[in-house]
Amino acid sequence: MTQTLAGFNRHGIIMASDSRATRFNARGEKEYFSVEKLFPLGRYAGIVSGGSGVSIPLTHGLRQEVLHRGLLAVEDILEYAEPFLSARYADYLAVHGPEKEEELRRLNFIIAGYSLEDPDHQYQIYLVESENNALPFKITQVQPLLVMPRNLSMEMRFHKALIAGAGLDELACLCRDFLEKVSGLQEGIGPPFYFATITRAGYRSLGPVSVSRT
Repeated sequence: MTQTLAGFNRHGIIMASDSRATRFNARGEKEYFSVEKLFPLGRYAGIVSGGSGVSIPLTHGLRQEVLHRGLLAVEDILEYAEPFLSARYADYLAVHGPEKEEELRRLNFIIAGYSLEDPDHQYQIYLVESENNALPFKITQVQPLLVMPRNLSMEMRFHKALIAGAGLDELACLCRDFLEKVSGLQEGIGPPFYFATITRAGYRSLGPVSVSRT
């Protein structure tokens, strides 16, 4: 399981993710390990992935293409990302087939960034997802926040803070507190936690935060 959060207000975008990942051994037992899932996507955008482990190499492949093509605006990145991710995921499925475990047949990416084209909607967040290996990826624009998996209590607190105009550092603390709490309740969610902000100045990583379980 991956726990991710993203939201925006007039100050910019906050993105957050845990780093717990799941695999199944030869006996079909779950094993957990840590992997970074939140990355810059060019200068003015970011991406965080969840679901099947193939999301990580797909993310890095997309990052390389975004840099190679000099894509900056989130709209241009999204336009390129959907067919790229769909084609690469189709190639993966053709070689490896679908995952045996149902929970690993889900794949999602949150792409967020600054618009260089729409002054009325400078900050944008999109959910790019596939359920049960379905292609092409489904794209949903998110306003003003996304919590995956959903947590209604956090969504309410997150929304209240965004509407109140909380600064990005305050929002990062809110996300950190939530991740710390749920990691103590669900073994599929765990540290270190990663955070990033996106403003007109660009993408900024806030670095990983580890939590000691007591």
